[in-house]
Amino acid sequence: MNFNLGENDFGYVHPQGNIHNITKIKDSLSKAGGKPKECELNDYSKGGSGRAKPEFVITFNDDTNTIIVIECKKNARDHVSETFNQPNKYAVDGALYYGKFLKDDYNVIVIGISGTDKDKTLLDVYFWNKGQEEPILQKKLHNIFLTPENYLKAYKGEKISKSYSLDEIRETAIDFHNKLREIKITERQKPVFIAGILIALEDREFCQDYISFTSFKTVINNLITAIQTVLEDKISKQKLDSIKSSFKVIESNEKLKNIPLNQNGSIAWYIEQLEMKIKPMMNNADSSLDALGVFYHEFVKYSGGDGSGLGIVLTPQHLTEFMCELAEVDENSYVADICCGSASFLVSAMNTMFKKTSDPDKYRNIREHQLHGIEFDPDLYLLSITNMIIRKDGKSNIIHGDCFSKDKIKALKEASKKRNVRDGETIRVLNDNAGLNVGLLNPPYSQKDIEELEFVEQLLAILVKGGKAVVVVPMSCAIGTKYKEVRKRLFEKHTLKAVFSMPDDVFYPTGTNVCIMVWEAHKPHDTKTKTYFGYYKEDGFVKRKKVGRVDAFDKWENIKTNWIQLYKDSDVIAGVSAKQNVSDTDEWLAEAYMDTDYSILNDEMFESKIREYLAYLITYGVNDLKTISPYKKAKKELNSIKWKEFSLVKLFDPVRGKRLKQEDRIKGTIPLVTAGEGNLGVKDLISNEEQTVHKNKITIDMFCNSYIHIDPFCCDDNIITLKPKEEISKYAMLFLSTMIEQDQYRYQYGRQYRMKNFNKHVFKLPTSDGENPDYEFMENYIKSLPYSEYI
Repeated sequence: MNFNLGENDFGYVHPQGNIHNITKIKDSLSKAGGKPKECELNDYSKGGSGRAKPEFVITFNDDTNTIIVIECKKNARDHVSETFNQPNKYAVDGALYYGKFLKDDYNVIVIGISGTDKDKTLLDVYFWNKGQEEPILQKKLHNIFLTPENYLKAYKGEKISKSYSLDEIRETAIDFHNKLREIKITERQKPVFIAGILIALEDREFCQDYISFTSFKTVINNLITAIQTVLEDKISKQKLDSIKSSFKVIESNEKLKNIPLNQNGSIAWYIEQLEMKIKPMMNNADSSLDALGVFYHEFVKYSGGDGSGLGIVLTPQHLTEFMCELAEVDENSYVADICCGSASFLVSAMNTMFKKTSDPDKYRNIREHQLHGIEFDPDLYLLSITNMIIRKDGKSNIIHGDCFSKDKIKALKEASKKRNVRDGETIRVLNDNAGLNVGLLNPPYSQKDIEELEFVEQLLAILVKGGKAVVVVPMSCAIGTKYKEVRKRLFEKHTLKAVFSMPDDVFYPTGTNVCIMVWEAHKPHDTKTKTYFGYYKEDGFVKRKKVGRVDAFDKWENIKTNWIQLYKDSDVIAGVSAKQNVSDTDEWLAEAYMDTDYSILNDEMFESKIREYLAYLITYGVNDLKTISPYKKAKKELNSIKWKEFSLVKLFDPVRGKRLKQEDRIKGTIPLVTAGEGNLGVKDLISNEEQTVHKNKITIDMFCNSYIHIDPFCCDDNIITLKPKEEISKYAMLFLSTMIEQDQYRYQYGRQYRMKNFNKHVFKLPTSDGENPDYEFMENYIKSLPYSEYI
């Protein structure tokens, strides 16, 4: 229930009858005394012997007329008696016993809790109004754990809002999945079922009355009526009729129909669960989280997949917030997302806007006119309008349809011209706003007929001149080997301001590598002006079992602040960022232009290379560990010598390996090196005579894995072999291969190390004279490290 003993922000928690300085409560508890074994609820003639010790009494700073009294029992069997007349034995009976004395002076929220096992704990709540004879059981709050502030809101009939909890979302999703599976609600009916209930709960009359309905048919009919009341002026009649029709189909589900309304799994139970567990998270004004989207994603995942059945791949919440900041969303922004899914970008944008103003009229204008979307999928469309309707008072500005439809785009642009103007006590709506100035987008990936960048192009087309579009797209859009025509069109009309390479697993468990692009609309790209590139790979999130990626160590806020500031200041930092003049045919990513950060070099990197080489020698019988080199130099320090950049072209003669398909390999004794980590790249032993045999060389594969091979080997065309132009030792070669691998980060998700990359490759090496590599230092350094004596 999230409170501390003693003083809290909301008020005071008094434990075990130790009432802090409130005479009326002390007097009432004095009349009650200790809980008797038996006492009828309406019997006030005798108090128990001893001192009254309710588990907790909670008072509120903002409402001195209402208190909470709580009684707890360890065993769930001791929750409540049939007649509430055993206050000493049962939690609910005991709480009501104290409540009947306290209600003479207060409105009392009576709570009985029993059990210590989370899955078996029972909780019931009664409201006992001041001076009333009977308490009122709050059926909606059965087994609903809230903060004291939210119990007070529930008592007053106000909207409950609570902090986001992935655990609670996941538990509710599993419950829904298990119960809906039993009654055969189909995959296509699920979004209508969930969204329809949440929309109906926006109708105050339905929200108050549904718990008192006595039949399944009454609940369904009133639910459909409430949906119509909420949506009739917000979406087309055709779409509204479709939603109502879907509920008519659900109404015919015999299994759902036959579950008594007071049992788990009934239609009333689903309404209660969504009202008390999910909707409060959506009501939280301080949260930019798409709680509905996350809930639905989890729900579909447990129902048989990762959510791809509806194409729902949620943009992580911290990414939507970051993108809103990159777009410089403020209280005056008019924002569009033309592939809005469950509306997570619009949710983040709205909350970003709210934080920029305290003007109630501005809040209203943001809700009613400044957030716009298009969604093609009918089920995701329903989720998105539900998300936005629950968060605002006005008309949902999300359009159902194709974002490439001229009519839909026209409707979107027309809607973005509206703005509210106060005229005394009234609000007038004008149609003179300039239009959309911010676009946020995570387009559908891997579509057969439309490329990701075409969605970006369409988004930019609807923005006003100078508007900003911030989009998250697959890295393939930035590499430059694809989408050549649309890249050219984009540069002819718009400016690429920045590109940020994101963490490889940011969409975990989906394995898509992405980048974020920042565009300025309707300003042709000037190739003489540099674009900013960020290598933003470490967001502080870690993977946790059954939870996914989480900010377990609270690093994200500081990292985000730093990322934003680097971009604003246009700072160039090795290993983090770069600036480069680019054209439509160039690569648009930091990996192509950023300087490698050599400040992170440490002994462990080189030691690892030695251990890797030694493991290979042992595996292939080259070394039996019996021969130990007597040569051992004193420890060398990497920072004890000067470093200089050198070109690989000047130090090595390169030869690319010959193509050799797996099916063409002939078994033999010569190691075959091909692309891949581990075992020095050796994948097979062959005897193909057409293959060139190499030795005393360094290899680099297509991923910039680099190894040394002193003994004879062959390699395929994914390998470039490097023969040093000077005679150097295997120890120096180990040092060199370690340094080559410092550029590994550049080669992934489609970027491959080829001869053109070798020709441009520069790296830093120790130098004693400022002109030439110091191979002697490299050799002695490697020899000073552990295990070097065995190689």
